[in-house]
Amino acid sequence: MPKFTQILLLSFILGFSVVSWGQNLVPNPSFEQMNNCPTLFGDFSVSDWTKPTQGSPDYFNTCNGGDAGVPNNILGNQNALSGNAYVGLGVYDTQSVYSYREYVQVHLQQSLNAGQKYWVSFYVSLSDSARYAIQEMGIYFSSSQINQGSMDTTLMMTPQIEFSDGVITDKNTWTKVNGSFMASGNENFIVIGNFNRKQTTNAIYTNTGNQPTTSYYYIDDVCVADDSLTCASSLGTQEENAEINFTVYPNPVSDFLFVSNEGQEPYDITIYNALGQLLYSENGITTTKKQIDCQNYGSGLILISIKSNDKILNYKFLKPKL
Repeated sequence: MPKFTQILLLSFILGFSVVSWGQNLVPNPSFEQMNNCPTLFGDFSVSDWTKPTQGSPDYFNTCNGGDAGVPNNILGNQNALSGNAYVGLGVYDTQSVYSYREYVQVHLQQSLNAGQKYWVSFYVSLSDSARYAIQEMGIYFSSSQINQGSMDTTLMMTPQIEFSDGVITDKNTWTKVNGSFMASGNENFIVIGNFNRKQTTNAIYTNTGNQPTTSYYYIDDVCVADDSLTCASSLGTQEENAEINFTVYPNPVSDFLFVSNEGQEPYDITIYNALGQLLYSENGITTTKKQIDCQNYGSGLILISIKSNDKILNYKFLKPKL
C-alpha cells in the first residue's frame, strides 16, 4: 500500500474512532443544563431529570450564591466533580414510618438492547450535614417511567448496579459507584438512589454533621455505555468550558507519550485500554513535560484522563499495530 494511502487510511480510522467510539447514553450527565438557576434549596430545576416519587431531590449550581450553591450550600461544602453543578438525595432516615427516600430519574437517549452488556458509573459524596452514611447507593434500569405518588417514597426494586465495597463515608472527595450488567432489552429509564428500607440498609453513625437522623449524598457524573472505555474515567462529563492547559502528543502514539503542562497546578494522569484495564496511573505530577513509555501497551484505542484543579480532561489516542 502506498505511504500516502496508508496515511489517509490511518487518519480515517483515527478520526472515526475519536468521534464514534462509545457514547454516554445519559443526557445531561453532570447536571450542567438547567431550566433556570435554582432560586432556593429544594428547587429541582435541572434539565432532563425528574423525580419519580413524592420525595424531593435537590439541585445545586454555582449560579446560586446561597443555600443551593456550589461549593457552599445549606448541607455543606463540596466542589462539583466536573462542571458547576450536582444533585442531592436524602437516602436514609431513622425516624419516618415510611422510610423516606429521594431519587432522580432520566430518560436514556436510546433503549438498551437485549443481551448487550452495558457499563455504568456515577459518583457520590456524603454531605457534611449527614450523621449517617450508607452502602447501598444504586441505579435501577426500567422499561417505563416511574411515577409513584404514595406517601411511602421507598422504591422496592432491585437495582442492576449497587455499591458493595462498604459504607460510603467520604465527605471530602467523590466515590465512584460502577459496574456492568446484561440488558434484558428496552430499558429506557434509570433511577438513582437507595432501594432498601432502613431495616435492610447497611448504615453507620458518623458522629459528625448537624442532621442526626438522616443520610444525604451529592450525585455527579452519571454514565451508561455499551463499551468499558466510555465510563472508565468519567468520559462524557468533561467540563465544556474548562481552560485547556495541557497538550498531549503524538497521536497516533507508538513509543512515548508526552504531556505538556502549561499551567501551574499539579495534576493526575490515568491511562486505560479499550477494555477498561488500567495501564498507567500517577498522581501529583508537577513537571511541565511528562514522558510516558507506551511501548508495552497493546495496539488499539487508549484513553488518557488528566485531572487538575477539579477539572477532568479526556483524550483518545490510537496505538497502531507495528
